[in-house]
Amino acid sequence: MSLSSSLDRVPGSGGSRWVLLLLPVVLLSGCQSGSTLIRNPSLLLQDPGQLVGRPRYERNLAKIVTIWEPSQGKDMNGLNSRGFAGQILFFGAGNESGARVRGKVLISLYDDYQPELLEEPTLLHRFEFDADAWEMHRGEGTLGHSYSVFIPYVNTENKDQVNCALKVEIQPDGGMPISSRETEVLLPGRNTVSRAVARTRGFVENRTRRDISSSTPQHSTKLDTVTIPLPGQSSARTP
Repeated sequence: MSLSSSLDRVPGSGGSRWVLLLLPVVLLSGCQSGSTLIRNPSLLLQDPGQLVGRPRYERNLAKIVTIWEPSQGKDMNGLNSRGFAGQILFFGAGNESGARVRGKVLISLYDDYQPELLEEPTLLHRFEFDADAWEMHRGEGTLGHSYSVFIPYVNTENKDQVNCALKVEIQPDGGMPISSRETEVLLPGRNTVSRAVARTRGFVENRTRRDISSSTPQHSTKLDTVTIPLPGQSSARTP
């Protein structure tokens, strides 16, 4: 009898009974994931498959691969904005395809990026995604699991061409934080951004770009959910 079928036959609906029944299995397994579950048994409810070596979410991440390009979309207020379309993949140790992840994701946007300088680049904005918000960006294809997102350029006073950089960090549930390198992207000025979009490589053209982010300015603490559509589609806001 499989583990999943055993769980289906557990009487009652309380999640705590699952934990009590599965803890002896963890204690007998002697594996590293078992010690993590003993410290946090609630992880069993989120991802019971990890007990048999098939985790639903990859926690032991080794690398983040990002692809960014200039694009157009909607900002956090639903207004047209130039910005960056990104495809993000997470890899576990020894994995050749993108993994599904769960945790808090931070995307840092650096303005007027000059890689030859030794000092820390200027942080323009940091977008925060909780686990449920980030899951809405997930897609699955030939590369495995990947995440597509549009990040608006929030320095609206600057209409000129600017060199920016983006960095992705994840704090996975039950795992160690990991971050990508800073990816340099040249953002055209307002009068040239449409031509740049026309030359896009097209890696996100057939997928809906979503931006579910929380602002980090001190005057704003409310989290809004914003769906950012492809050109020609309408946008929707979820409270």
